[in-house]
Amino acid sequence: MEPGLHEPASGGSTTFLGRSEYIRGEVPINEDRAKAYPAVATESLMEEDIQILQLQHAFDLPPRAVRDGLIDTFMKRCAPWMPIVERSWLMERRDSQLSILLLQAVFLAASRVSSAPAVTAYASSNEFYRRAKALFWSGYEKNTITVITAVCILHWYNPEGPEHVSINTSGFWSRIGVGLAYQIGLHKEPPPGREAPLRRRLWWTLYARDCLISASHGRPRAINTEDNDVRPLTPEDFYGCGADDALFLAHVEVSSLLGDVTQACCRRTLTRPKRTAIENAIYRWSRELPEQLRLFQRVLPPEGSTASKLVLMPYHFEARQLHVTYFVVLAILYRASSPGTIPSAAAILASSFVAGIFEDFLARDEIRFLGPIFTFYLLASGVGLASCYSYPHLWERAQQDLRIICSSLRELSKRWPSAIGSLKALQSMIDETAKAARPSERPQPTPLTSDQQATFCGFGTDLCRLGDVMLAHYPHDIVDSGRQEDDQYARTVSDMMTAGILAELKTPMDSASAPVDEYLPLASVIDHNTQLAFGVEEPTSIIPDEVLYGQYEGIGNWLLRGWDCTAEVPWH
Repeated sequence: MEPGLHEPASGGSTTFLGRSEYIRGEVPINEDRAKAYPAVATESLMEEDIQILQLQHAFDLPPRAVRDGLIDTFMKRCAPWMPIVERSWLMERRDSQLSILLLQAVFLAASRVSSAPAVTAYASSNEFYRRAKALFWSGYEKNTITVITAVCILHWYNPEGPEHVSINTSGFWSRIGVGLAYQIGLHKEPPPGREAPLRRRLWWTLYARDCLISASHGRPRAINTEDNDVRPLTPEDFYGCGADDALFLAHVEVSSLLGDVTQACCRRTLTRPKRTAIENAIYRWSRELPEQLRLFQRVLPPEGSTASKLVLMPYHFEARQLHVTYFVVLAILYRASSPGTIPSAAAILASSFVAGIFEDFLARDEIRFLGPIFTFYLLASGVGLASCYSYPHLWERAQQDLRIICSSLRELSKRWPSAIGSLKALQSMIDETAKAARPSERPQPTPLTSDQQATFCGFGTDLCRLGDVMLAHYPHDIVDSGRQEDDQYARTVSDMMTAGILAELKTPMDSASAPVDEYLPLASVIDHNTQLAFGVEEPTSIIPDEVLYGQYEGIGNWLLRGWDCTAEVPWH
């Protein structure tokens, strides 16, 4: 592509200023008048700047076959988790100009999840990244919405783990994207118009990415949900963009819950009401999933039988990825309260489900299509499974799950170096555990509470190797009960409905009539509903969990600080 071909649109560069909220006088500040002077940064690039970009091959495009293949790969593997690019934007047309920055970012992301020989023969991911990075820092692209979109896509590069300071990782680009978003007011509900759906999708993409990166690194989120009033997405926001709205809506919500629970752990603010609110929100999430995104379906009983049965749904790669996040939320929420305490049966079961899902990924050679966040998911699940060592009747099956976890980390490490540190840490933990003597007598893992049982209802044991063993002493098989609708689970749900829990969480407020200033964004609905759903006037005592926090040393390191082992886990 020749330099100068792309003439950026002027849209998307209007800045947002909110200072009038606290320095207004009798006469309001006229922010439009304040902006009425030229910005030096908007001047055209110098000839020397273009020459530097040419030396970086920033304007080079792959051959048509490679280009089309990369675009197809991006739309299939990356776009479902960030529905912010439409295919038409990437195709040359007479009536529009292409954004070379957006193209190079898309080529980069696609190359990270592609093994096509033609792609690697043309250019490596590093080369695509250098081109996109050079275009970004040069200011060649003037449309700020396009720039933020490209920055989101650059998250797919992530060349190294967070153990090292870097300006190339997803964490760095996340902060860049959020900073630019604040500049143009992307965190405010947009006025009605053609661009409003895209702005909402872009904001919630940034938010979901921020939650996932924060959780995996144990670092603060860049976005404070109290500062935004963008309404949650609806199917109407996806009209005409070709994205799977149900998938992305579920992804944003479960990512938000993961960010909430990990942030509460790091801040020591996992109060009893907050824990209960998150528990019921994650339950609601699993109940409201559309059928095509569920893991199991209940089959009607055969004639002469009163018991229905849960059967595994046909394989759906994206649905399995969603549920990995779901079970990791449960594993973290229900983990042992402090080092040396009895492990949680709920955390072990959730970890075993993750291993079961990854077993299918390995069998289908689909690990290569996963993003770097799955490194953290595997580590979190491995920690839960390693706690089975003290129980010989569980350890044999847990070892099988751990082998799957380690094999998956090895596969991920071929593309995401952050998996290397996690694999070393987990393997060291397992080795140290094996050296320790098993206690002669130790209480069984803490049994499932009725609320915990509800979060596992609707899931069969096909994906949980430890399910049959751990649930053997229960009067009913909680995971695959085959019970009638008036069973213990149904009564639990009925009790919750009576308390108003599900009703409040499902419909937090009438979004159509609520003023924008009073609207709570998605991630704050949980806290908002704590009082409504549970009748709690003020937060009660802090749960006596010795939640894990401290200076970060590696991906998911905050999880390991509560590991019941006298030896410190090395990160090298």
